[in-house]
Amino acid sequence: MGPRIFLLLCVIGLSHETDVKILSGRECVPHSQPWQVGLFVGTNLRCGGVLIDRRWVLTAAHCSNRYWVRLGEHRLSRLDWTEQIRRSGFSVTHPGYQGARQSHDNDLRLLRLGSPVFLTQSVQPLRLPTTCAAPGTECLVSGWGLTNQSWSPFPDQLQCLNVSIVSNAKCRAVFPGRITENMVCAGGVAGEDACQGDSGGPLVCGGVLQGLVSWGATEPCGQKGIPGVYTNICKYVDWIQKIIRNN
Repeated sequence: MGPRIFLLLCVIGLSHETDVKILSGRECVPHSQPWQVGLFVGTNLRCGGVLIDRRWVLTAAHCSNRYWVRLGEHRLSRLDWTEQIRRSGFSVTHPGYQGARQSHDNDLRLLRLGSPVFLTQSVQPLRLPTTCAAPGTECLVSGWGLTNQSWSPFPDQLQCLNVSIVSNAKCRAVFPGRITENMVCAGGVAGEDACQGDSGGPLVCGGVLQGLVSWGATEPCGQKGIPGVYTNICKYVDWIQKIIRNN
């Protein structure tokens, strides 16, 4: 089984490859997350991602395929007339990533798009941070996935969930020996969580990218006091900018 993660992407009318569930999310204001990316293999939505430059998407390292990249989406089952589709080509995995079975450390990968996107109201890059997020900072995680609503288990509208940053000390107490400075934890409110599904989705705090969905607890999801674990983007800004500049 792959890494346990806290954001998911599933699609009405497309294949659902994992049992995923997002709890207590809400529909995002349409196109309020214009950096949100869906990474597809054929018709299967495999990973999330974040647009950070007209030609670059950031995602989790364990998202290792070549993808069709869909941007400008809100509803996946019908045209919004804002969509843009690109093919991913060249990619760079962080050199410190050893694979999810070894460690979740350095869980990030840069994907270069086949051609630059057109910047619109619905397709915009997200800024990288200049400082790390402090404990208690309010953030937002977004994606498409199963909800806990029996009448609409597979919403095709982008879903949003508010979470707060948890201190590394508290997170280490929950996951002893597994948390590094390259990770940031958020959430832990009972009944508000997401489960196995998609990786690489954005944790947005104060209008900047502070995290990528990486891993978390075993089932059941939404356990009180057990946060999700994200790649701590503030530790990687120099590396990200170097890769973009040199490629």
